[in-house]
Amino acid sequence: MSKMLLLGLFAVSTVASAAPYPLGTMTCEDIGKFASEAMSWRKEGQSRDQALAALEKRNYNDPVEKKNLTTVVDLVFGSYGRSWSVESAGTVLRTDCETGR
Repeated sequence: MSKMLLLGLFAVSTVASAAPYPLGTMTCEDIGKFASEAMSWRKEGQSRDQALAALEKRNYNDPVEKKNLTTVVDLVFGSYGRSWSVESAGTVLRTDCETGR
C-alpha cells in the first residue's frame, strides 16, 4: 500500500512540475505570431517605447498575456533581436514557449 501511495505522489508531482507555461488564453503559436509582428515593428524603425505603447492599446483576456507580450517586446528590441529576422523571431519564441522557457 505504501509503495502505491509513493508512486501516486511521484506521478502527481511530476505532472504538477510539467504544467504548461502560463499563457492565459494565448497559445504558443500566438506568442510566435506576436514576436514576428513585434520584429516587423523593429525592422520598420519603431522604438521599444512605441512598441510598448502599442501593447497598452490591446485588449487582454488575462493579465499574464500583457506580461508575456511585454517580455516578447523586451527580447525583440533587446540584444537578442539584433540577429533575428521577422520569421526567426516568431520561430524562436514559439519554440521557447513550447519548451516552457
